[in-house]
Amino acid sequence: MLSFITRRLLYMLPILFIVSFVIFLLMWMQPGDVVDSMCGLACPPNLREAMRENFGLNDPFLIQYGKWAYGVFFSPTLNTNFPFLHFHEPDFGFSPTRSMPALQALLGENRWVWTILLVLSAIVVSWLIAIPIGVYSATHKYSLADNTFSFLGFIGISMPNFILGLIFIWLIVGVFKLGLHDDFFAIGGILNTEYVGEPLSWEVVLNFLWHFGPPVLILAGASTAIVIRYMRSNMLDVLEMAYVKTARAKGLKERIVVYKHALRNAINPLVSMLGFWIPVMMEGALVIAIVFNLPQLETAFFQAIITRDNMIVMSGLFVFSLILMFGNLISDILLAMTDPKIRYE
Repeated sequence: MLSFITRRLLYMLPILFIVSFVIFLLMWMQPGDVVDSMCGLACPPNLREAMRENFGLNDPFLIQYGKWAYGVFFSPTLNTNFPFLHFHEPDFGFSPTRSMPALQALLGENRWVWTILLVLSAIVVSWLIAIPIGVYSATHKYSLADNTFSFLGFIGISMPNFILGLIFIWLIVGVFKLGLHDDFFAIGGILNTEYVGEPLSWEVVLNFLWHFGPPVLILAGASTAIVIRYMRSNMLDVLEMAYVKTARAKGLKERIVVYKHALRNAINPLVSMLGFWIPVMMEGALVIAIVFNLPQLETAFFQAIITRDNMIVMSGLFVFSLILMFGNLISDILLAMTDPKIRYE
């Protein structure tokens, strides 16, 4: 297992290099740049040219990418102190619109913490709800409960996250009138302004749950519906296999057959797609962050796309690619832990 993890980590370097080159090329080929966003149409030509020169936008493509890649992949400096070659944290370039390093503009203010917390919480909630429902639907095929869960699942799959978010805001503000006369039930952000910086207390925790709970449940909604369908389908296939019929023929209790023998194999496909599922959840988190005004890295990434701040966009795409590869690595490790037949030698 250790050698497998080491090989996978080494494979990431050339993959990240190729992916970053392709992304940088596509962004360079797009018309317009950050100067157009900052300067506007009325900007004098000499000022526009000076800004482009200052930001390095007049350099050829290979020079621009070479500077960016050197800062990210190779950041050594030579000096007289042993061991003479020293490596520093990666340099993802400078953000003209934010006047700070691009990676800090993307991940600063604990945005990455809220993103990870939202995505992981939504995945845990959706799996805790979906797996038991999927197993129950498979073991009670075509029953009233199975048809009901299937109907609700189709609604959850077809309902976009931002629609669910807007419906929630309409119910809270428009129907129940919460947040209009009581600031505790205000919508948006992580905490009410009066609780920011306050010591931890039950009131602060409840206010955080009020702000953060609905985005987690809404993000988990569509995911739950999809996982239910996957779990039900996998479970139905496994229940028809010969070893399950043999276990029943031996007189084992149905609970043991389902949860000890069938479930372990039925859940493997879900574990294998976990690495792909994390970036999918992050896409949904972007919409949730915009609707609920959450301080997440997806919000900074979206704003950088609007302002054409390519350094932040490149940083975001690089981070998302890294998350995808680490997610696939984690899913492979979990798959080996859940399935004893799988060995990475």
